[in-house]
Amino acid sequence: MKIAISARTLSGQPRDGIAWFTFEFISRMVRNHPEHTFFLISDKRYQKSPFVLHNAQFIHLAPRNRHPIITVLWHQMLLKHLLRRLKVDIFIGPDGVIPLRCSIPCISVIHDLNHVHRPDDIPFFSRHFYRYYFPRYAKSATRIATVSKFSADDISAVYDIKPYKIDVVYNGVSGMFFPTSEAEADDYRKSLTGGKPYFVFVSNFSPRKNVGTLIKAFDRFRSESGSDYALVLAGGRLYLNDELDRAVNESPYKDSIIFTGRMDREELRKAYGAALAFVFIPWFEGFGIPVIEAMRCGTPCIVSDNSSLPEVSGGAALCVNAADTEACARAMIRIANEPALRRILRDKGIKNSLRFSWDDTAIQMYNSVLNALDPNAYTIF
Repeated sequence: MKIAISARTLSGQPRDGIAWFTFEFISRMVRNHPEHTFFLISDKRYQKSPFVLHNAQFIHLAPRNRHPIITVLWHQMLLKHLLRRLKVDIFIGPDGVIPLRCSIPCISVIHDLNHVHRPDDIPFFSRHFYRYYFPRYAKSATRIATVSKFSADDISAVYDIKPYKIDVVYNGVSGMFFPTSEAEADDYRKSLTGGKPYFVFVSNFSPRKNVGTLIKAFDRFRSESGSDYALVLAGGRLYLNDELDRAVNESPYKDSIIFTGRMDREELRKAYGAALAFVFIPWFEGFGIPVIEAMRCGTPCIVSDNSSLPEVSGGAALCVNAADTEACARAMIRIANEPALRRILRDKGIKNSLRFSWDDTAIQMYNSVLNALDPNAYTIF
């Protein structure tokens, strides 16, 4: 079988959830199925291939998709022509984007509908691209894959898609994440905060991640607890960061707010493992990979009570209203003051994180391929 996959978001150093999903499932699916030929089609050239396997062929298809209009032309004209020329059996769009009115079966991986529920969190052109085209991708796709039961139900309801057309393909967590030893955690805290206990946030700083409210909750925690804890914010800026900048500048404890930038997995493991808790209270989330990474490291978690996060956290985290700074601060105080609660959340979190693996992600994506090619071949319950 010839399987074509969009590699536009494929990178050896992924920086967001879609990029991690793309890298992890492609590398495993290609390795697991040497009987098939995989065409990995990208709008960029790789100076170094993310992985090398004999049955994977990287194809560069110019131009770069720097603008939504170019993205549309690339998929609807250039890619469609290339797929016909390669005579592929199926195409997978890990970022959701697929050629429309295509004679080849297509799987659109729609990770969430943030652009529907939080449109103002996205820059103007991207917002209108998502809102116009993604309903069409959903209707046109032979099958849809998505990363949580919440997102599957949301896509079905909002886009009026029959539930049986949607496959839930959960994200995973890397085996590189595991608990730190006490000595390792102490050493890392000394290097990062001078030895102060800290709460950690890991993600990008787009408005959807609600980092401004987290900073205000930290301010409240500091003033009510009288403690000298720090807040570590790990990740990179994307766009529309005015609220974040304002919250930092107005914080009376801004000297205790540490921006680390993006971290590699080994440093992330230490940052999670040495933290008092991981705090992640976005307005909306399709899955939330950092939650299960933190849990795998044995770190207690505070998460939003909205969208997919109760499903993914599996009752192993403290859930709070994303708009309620008092509730978030109160949860932080509980974790700081209750060692028994920290132990319970640690044990529950590790157990919950074991529900997710990238190996399972690759298996579930391949099942989606089988479903797209032959609805009777495999059924996902």
